Amino acid sequence: MERQYLRFHRRVVLRAARFWQTQWGERSFLVVLSILIGAVAAVAAAGLHLLVTKFEEFGIWLTEPHELHEVVWLALLLCLPMLGLFASFLVQRFIGGPRYAKSLSPLILNLSRKRTNIPALEMVSHMLSSAFSVGFGGSAGLEAPSVLTGAAIGANSAGFLNVHRSRRSLLLGCGAAAAISAIFGSPIAGVLFAAEVLLPEFTVSALVPMLMSSAVAAVVSRMIALGSHFEFTTEPWRTDAVPCYFLLGVVCALVGVYVIKCAYFTADKLKTRFRSAWQRLFAGGALLCVLLFLFPTLRGQGYLYIEQLFSGDLSGIANNSPLLSQLPSETLILVIVFIAVLLLKVVVSVLTVDSGGDGGIFAPSMFIGAFTGFGFARIVNLTGVIELQECNFAAVGMCGVFSAVMRAPLTGIFLIAEVTGGYILLVPLMIVSAVSFLLARIFEPNSIYRKALVESNLLDDDRDRTMLRALPVRLCLSRNYHVLRVDQPLERLIDLVESTPEEIFPVLDENGKLLGVVHLEKVLSVMLNPKVYGLLLVLDLMESPVGTVSPDDDLARAMANFEKFNLKYLPVCDDSGIFHGFIAKAPIFAKYRTMVREANSF
Repeated sequence: MERQYLRFHRRVVLRAARFWQTQWGERSFLVVLSILIGAVAAVAAAGLHLLVTKFEEFGIWLTEPHELHEVVWLALLLCLPMLGLFASFLVQRFIGGPRYAKSLSPLILNLSRKRTNIPALEMVSHMLSSAFSVGFGGSAGLEAPSVLTGAAIGANSAGFLNVHRSRRSLLLGCGAAAAISAIFGSPIAGVLFAAEVLLPEFTVSALVPMLMSSAVAAVVSRMIALGSHFEFTTEPWRTDAVPCYFLLGVVCALVGVYVIKCAYFTADKLKTRFRSAWQRLFAGGALLCVLLFLFPTLRGQGYLYIEQLFSGDLSGIANNSPLLSQLPSETLILVIVFIAVLLLKVVVSVLTVDSGGDGGIFAPSMFIGAFTGFGFARIVNLTGVIELQECNFAAVGMCGVFSAVMRAPLTGIFLIAEVTGGYILLVPLMIVSAVSFLLARIFEPNSIYRKALVESNLLDDDRDRTMLRALPVRLCLSRNYHVLRVDQPLERLIDLVESTPEEIFPVLDENGKLLGVVHLEKVLSVMLNPKVYGLLLVLDLMESPVGTVSPDDDLARAMANFEKFNLKYLPVCDDSGIFHGFIAKAPIFAKYRTMVREANSF
């Protein structure tokens, strides 16, 4: 059966793909493929949305108080998130495999290094895992699993049709953009998210396939009635509120920085204290269940409570907790809920993901932003200085915190603009997004996805270094060299200099380990004094090797050593000291120019 499939794939599918590219060109082929990826990613997003809805309905059915004894109902309400974490953990362990990624950080790193191979199972595993986590009450978003699913669809489509490796990153971006577009019904925001977060090195011309994929995903999602998570309308903004929008940008920046630092702090404490995955599952899951039981507003993605904010239904937010509802004052309950959202939403999101569940920080950041903007406007209104439009500030707050956390200001602007059904708040969105983005960079230079990568020296904001890090040293390795021994006479070395164009010679021992190098300049200086030929050995001209790199190091490290030691050639040795060859600057520049041409072309 497998042999028949391979024969059909080679004789039919690949021949058809080559025929299309021969007749109509590679660009048209990529555009058609991006359309197909967009349609499939939209269907996958719809499937995930349906799974979460069914699990949520099942959870609501389990916790119906009128059908169960009150104690049983409270026990189910308390333990239901643990059930989702456990099911998600099993999916990750037995379907996802040991390298299962629950964050966009590994995807960003792989894309920066041009690694585009994603297992085909990830087209399904992220959907199942996140559906269990979020559907049973876990506090996380579905956007990151959807993006990873879309990226897997793009990568496997490219591999199935044997697309050139230089184009596969673009198709991964198409799948990611389509996922965001399908979830929110916002095609422009989907493209901008892929461009700002995943593929910042691509030029405008390379965005054409992502535009097509995102647009098709929006159409398909509307056809299958997926739509957006929430829809709301806003009011025209007033000029007298502009200073308050600037101030809100400052508040959103501080909240966004808190989200990033708190997320990393919580994850680090959880992993340090509980090193076993099973320990994290039960300990972190237990703490998560308690927090969600105390504050049910923190459950799930939170879009339902955002809708209640915009509709002004604060009583629905205040009365959803079986414990807080016992307090005598609704105002006190609301204050406690708002504080819990701002301080604990990121904590429960990290507990959901790092304890064994699956999900992302995309939705929690928007959830926190909505409460931040609404709370800011409510506090200002209570002062009586000015009357602010609370719904507008809730919408703009979503954009502000999102921009501070994700460092994707354009995505935040157009996402909220498209979700609100118009661009009536475009100017306030631009103000808050810009202020929040710029101020957050002062306190925290990196986004929540890039922070760990940058601090681990795996990623760099410099475009040149990022592109060079995509290639290992071995691709530019030169093995054209003549080996010298420490006890060889100088005449042997002079004969090599006269017969070869080499400028550097390695000195190795019997096991092939590098002892030192001899530079041509030093040999030429000795050749001016023939009287010393018989007195000198290679050992006398040998210099200790500096700037040594490994075959597995990236070219960015090699370029850093070139600049640090002011050398033309670097020796390449493995961890045991075995010499593999030299690397020169010229091949690195040639590789870099090739990568620039590939990135700038479509």
